Amino acid sequence: MRKLIVCTLLAVIIGVLGACQDSPKVIQGTVVSFDSASKTVVIRDECAPHEEIALSLSKAEIGAEPQTQDVVRVVYLKEGDRLNASRLMNLSRQKEVTTKGKQTTHKKCPKKSESVETTVGNTIP
Repeated sequence: MRKLIVCTLLAVIIGVLGACQDSPKVIQGTVVSFDSASKTVVIRDECAPHEEIALSLSKAEIGAEPQTQDVVRVVYLKEGDRLNASRLMNLSRQKEVTTKGKQTTHKKCPKKSESVETTVGNTIP
């Protein structure tokens, strides 16, 4: 009985610790630069104050390869002092947009009362 209680308690602790991870963030903006060798992209956020954010694409799932001036949406996590993308969607080069002529819907910018994380270690209130 004691082993069952210890195992249950351990499972609950592991579950709680796993649930405490940071949730992914999303940025949408224009590609300022893309380095395919280092797998790094710099994006100018479409939301004010239009910060430029450098993201690592080394572990990212990438649709169409980004090019300067493309509009992209990136899902990323802050891991230590790096911003690591998990997915990059190139809105300028999606098949659906170019072949069917559909407009993409843009995310709404956060309200001024919400804080927005920009570059590593900087938060804008």
